[in-house]
Amino acid sequence: MKHTALAGLTGLLFTLPAYAEGTLPTDEVEIAEVEVSASELKPESRLKQALTTASRLGLTPMETPASVEAVDADTLRRRGDVSIREAISRTTGLSDISNLGVGNAFSVRGFSGNDSIGQAEDGVRLLTASGTITFPSDTWGYERIEVLRGPASVLFGTGTVGGIINSIRKAPSREASVEALAGWGSRGEYRMGVGGTGAVGEIGAFRIDASATGGNGYVNSGEHQSRKLMSGLQLLPADHVKLDITFDHSEDSPTTYTGVPLRDGRIDRSLRHQNYNVHDSAMDFADDRLRARLEWDISDTLKLSNLSYWFNSRRHWRNLEYYALDSAANTVERSGYTEIKHQLKQLGNRLELASVAQAFGLKNRWALGWETTRVDLRYIDNFYAGTDSSNTVPLKGFAPGYYADASLDPTIPEFKARTLQNALFAEDALDITERLKLTAGVRQDWINVDHQNFITGDSFDKDYSPFSYRLGAVFTVTPGLALYGQYSQGSDPVSSIVSLRPGNRAFKLTTAQQTEVGIKHQLAQGKGEVTLALYHIAKEDILTRAPNNPQQTVQGGKQSSRGLELSAMLLPAAHWRVDANMAVLKARYDELRENDVSRAGNTPTDVPEKIANAWAYYQRGDWSAGVGARLVGQRYADNANTSVMPGYTVYDANIAWRANRQTTLRLYARNLGDKLYASTFYNTQQFILGPSRSLEFTAEISY
Repeated sequence: MKHTALAGLTGLLFTLPAYAEGTLPTDEVEIAEVEVSASELKPESRLKQALTTASRLGLTPMETPASVEAVDADTLRRRGDVSIREAISRTTGLSDISNLGVGNAFSVRGFSGNDSIGQAEDGVRLLTASGTITFPSDTWGYERIEVLRGPASVLFGTGTVGGIINSIRKAPSREASVEALAGWGSRGEYRMGVGGTGAVGEIGAFRIDASATGGNGYVNSGEHQSRKLMSGLQLLPADHVKLDITFDHSEDSPTTYTGVPLRDGRIDRSLRHQNYNVHDSAMDFADDRLRARLEWDISDTLKLSNLSYWFNSRRHWRNLEYYALDSAANTVERSGYTEIKHQLKQLGNRLELASVAQAFGLKNRWALGWETTRVDLRYIDNFYAGTDSSNTVPLKGFAPGYYADASLDPTIPEFKARTLQNALFAEDALDITERLKLTAGVRQDWINVDHQNFITGDSFDKDYSPFSYRLGAVFTVTPGLALYGQYSQGSDPVSSIVSLRPGNRAFKLTTAQQTEVGIKHQLAQGKGEVTLALYHIAKEDILTRAPNNPQQTVQGGKQSSRGLELSAMLLPAAHWRVDANMAVLKARYDELRENDVSRAGNTPTDVPEKIANAWAYYQRGDWSAGVGARLVGQRYADNANTSVMPGYTVYDANIAWRANRQTTLRLYARNLGDKLYASTFYNTQQFILGPSRSLEFTAEISY
């Protein structure tokens, strides 16, 4: 499939040498640039901004031997990215594979799903149960979203071989400000948000952010709604002491949609807006989060911090999920009456000591800490006995029916599980010379899972002790050019540890090793920034079938990926800014047997081997406009690579008018070409279709 339009946009990435000559801009040059009317398009330097996702040492991306990037709130607003899913799918090499069963999920560097790509907020993860992560879901209230590609186990533990996504919330400030947004869309969509910050007495500051979204969706019976409240209090009770307390509550009810059945292996365009779920389908997520972080500057070179947190997540699904199309009769057989509830609570504490004291007369930074987490999961469902029902409906114009119409087993508690996780971690960055920095990180986890099944009476106790590390080096060629390399090891579970089932208790964690080299460069005269990364990841002990017994599942399979990632932010001329990125990779099963057939050489499911994004902005006076494109290459829905999801390119655009200093009006157009495409699959013969064309008008106010 050809994508010539996007290829033209991303082709500008290969013209970068024209900007690469010269030295870093002087102060006088920076002042001259501020005078340009389109200076608002120039974001804060991404490579020189300290990030928290790739290191605990306050390193900038230029100092970090890893692929890390951040998307700031202004960029999110300019692009119109309402959901975390939209925002992440525009970053380098990541594609959105979210569906009803797993919540928010992504694919990167040849690995997919929440057991390989972690998600966190302000550096803290809610551990994955049943492959599902549902919070956070929208971008309101966040200062930026950071992405670390490649194994992140040194900082975040297991389940992060592909990478980690970390949403950084807006912090309280004593300087008072208010911002608000209201939006209306062409499908009955609405979006509202309000946020404010200010002083509390003589020693504190607060921040509150609230948002609400909803609408009719892009398929029949596609109604959805979301509500969120985020609150933060920051206190400075004494010199060198800071206390941050946050409390959040969210309620999210996404569209209950599991896609459409294929006709002879292909998408039937006439089914674009069909939804075969029952009338009383449900998908509801409620989350409460309480955190307290205390920081004490013991001295100018030594800091002690302690983070305590409590999460409570309640999830409920009730759906008719699977559909098969009879092409001759033009009917659809529906099956998979499924009801599931998660009652998930997580309690944790992280104690950390950090120093910037010199070592052997050299600049050195280190951090050492201990983390303890307890997760209690109560899992409730109706499919413990394998009972199901089915019915047949016309292709169109049918009565959806009700979940209660089917004769099913009652929804009852199936099991409870308690997971205890302790971790010791350490990290160090040593400047050997002014140009050469060596970094190292290690993490040792001790994990215990206690599982009790209410129905069978079966119980088990399982222990894991994964060890992760990362070794890296950064060489600064010039103040604006750095070369880096790293070698790292991480681990993933064969299935979510928190919801480990008896059938998987005999399996150990998979292990993965990554080698990565790259370049990070600030272009001359403030013309932009460029990063390039080359990597290879090999993962061992994935599940496969025994060579002499096709019915027996064993460990011993292998998969790997290697690829190139290129990203750039360019300011080619006054009034213009271009963001572009691309990723090309080769992902394969090196050793995998399925149905007594070797799948070696095949591409893993839901992995596109070509991904590219481009966005061009133009601003002059009070008017601005932007146009963007997103390309996702061909993917497969089965290990045999016979069920194909074609590649696609989607175009978006917007225009904005700054009515006055406080008010900006924007018009967004998404999927301009009304492209029909599959965003992911639900099974090999049932694809989830991406959103059709839509318009949205928003009003933004800030004081």
